Amino acid sequence: MSLLQSLPFKEYQKAKLLSLEQCEMVARFANLEISFKSTENPGELLLKALDRRGYNIKQYSYFLTPLLRFKPKSKIAILIANDRYIHLCKLATPSTDCDSLGVSLKNLGFIVVNIRNTSGQELKVLLNRICDLVPEDSYCFVFYAGHGCQICNTKCMLSVDCPTENIEITHCITENYLLKELEKCKLELCVLIMDMCRVPLDRETNPKIYESMMSVEDYVIYKNLVIGYATQSSQSAYEVLQIECSTTIATDVTYQLRTRDLDKIVPEASQYVNALCVRLEDGLDVNRMLDKVHADVEKSIKKQRPIKLQCGADTRYLNDPVIDDTSELFNKLKEATKEFKERCILY
Repeated sequence: MSLLQSLPFKEYQKAKLLSLEQCEMVARFANLEISFKSTENPGELLLKALDRRGYNIKQYSYFLTPLLRFKPKSKIAILIANDRYIHLCKLATPSTDCDSLGVSLKNLGFIVVNIRNTSGQELKVLLNRICDLVPEDSYCFVFYAGHGCQICNTKCMLSVDCPTENIEITHCITENYLLKELEKCKLELCVLIMDMCRVPLDRETNPKIYESMMSVEDYVIYKNLVIGYATQSSQSAYEVLQIECSTTIATDVTYQLRTRDLDKIVPEASQYVNALCVRLEDGLDVNRMLDKVHADVEKSIKKQRPIKLQCGADTRYLNDPVIDDTSELFNKLKEATKEFKERCILY
């Protein structure tokens, strides 16, 4: 029995009331190439097109699921890359990773804020200005790639001016501080991913930061929070270099990449970001998507075991359509961050 024959009259009437935007969304979800510009009843045209394609009532109900999804007021991606360290060893892939991830998230409708190579104070200023502008009930995807550490179970992102010894709290942004800033946005969904090592710092050579960690910022989870760590605290988060794939290196030999020495980086170099960019195209809800990412990472070239934490059980998708026009928000964010120039790029 065809779709039009089996569809109850009540559902047929509902379909006729679908807006042009809703019909276009269903058509995209059903991979249906159709134009609604020349019709006064897009819902009826949609039904006839689905019927001609041979879809049944069960498939039609599935195609309507995007209309039932939550519609955030905005979607913001804050991508933080630290690789040009002054004292610590430079990293190869964070900026490239954020570029790749930014393209994927832009395609999903996110405003992308790409932050690169900042001091701890600069990053705090940027985060504060951005979070002051993000409207309630939005989605925020935050990604950090760079050097990191763990102190008394507090995860820390290390700034580009971080020294090799006697690190202080001013040289890092703690996970708690970041979540405290995001708390004031009252987000519907917050995804925080930290692609960094979390090796505990030596207490004897870094006494000041341990003293500062006697108290950390408290934060409240407003709705749905998902946190992903690229690796466990006992393991590394890997950048794969071409030299590592082709040459046996003695443990006492070191090498350093020149700025933008990309020919030595294996295509799809960062294990975690490579898996993440691939899975972003699958259209899965956030939790299932990260589960797939972590399974992929565990099968990568180098041994790496990611961790996922979840609070809130609502099903949310990164491709959920925003309810409002975000062009005004984009302009406000651009104005608020313009003094940082090439260290903070919006698109």
